[in-house]
Amino acid sequence: MTEKQTVRITFPEGFTVFQTANLLEEKGICSAEDFMEAANSLPKNFELTSNLKNAKNRIFKLEGYLFPDTYDFYKGEGAQNALWRFLKNTQIKLSKKDMARAKELGYSMDEVITLASVIQAEAGTPDEMKKVSSVFHNRLNSSYGRLESDATVLYIKEKLAAVIPEKDRGAHYEHYSTYGENGLPVGAICNPGRSAIDAALYPDHTNYMFFVTGKEDGKYYYANTFEQHKKNVKLAGW
Repeated sequence: MTEKQTVRITFPEGFTVFQTANLLEEKGICSAEDFMEAANSLPKNFELTSNLKNAKNRIFKLEGYLFPDTYDFYKGEGAQNALWRFLKNTQIKLSKKDMARAKELGYSMDEVITLASVIQAEAGTPDEMKKVSSVFHNRLNSSYGRLESDATVLYIKEKLAAVIPEKDRGAHYEHYSTYGENGLPVGAICNPGRSAIDAALYPDHTNYMFFVTGKEDGKYYYANTFEQHKKNVKLAGW
């Protein structure tokens, strides 16, 4: 009997369902189309998404729940089996302590995953994640209300450009863009790693309400006031 060939694949923090699907196809695990279809369903026995709100408005219902890690697959094992490798790992990695902390903050775990995905997309290094998280928490907990994260727009405009025709993007912007609406986007915009989840759960204690990254050096500039933020934008080279 021929032994099945195995493949070890590492999925970086911040990968989207689309990127994950394409890497799985590239490595011969399943077709990208099949995996994206699987990731747009809600498995009955996956507790973390059993009470998912606004599921119908999400592009991929399981975006955010494919924990970034290194996985072993069988060649050609198919989309459903591959998906469950991610979901089982996510169930293990998200602890009761995480759930309790989310509740303490007044959020569901799904909202924490969504916020963590924005932090992941906005802060490329763990060093900045807790500061960026503090900005978002401060906004959500104030009359300002809006995250105003470019990453939520770029998710539709760039990350998923290959799967969402331009003519269909307007409705998705309505649900994902954090400029026109208060609060979090309808769902995650990538699959966040442990550092981003921890940052969402345990932000730094600051009074920052704004941040901008340097155009050339990528340095982060934080501000308490809009006046200071405008100065930072110039310092950042924009």
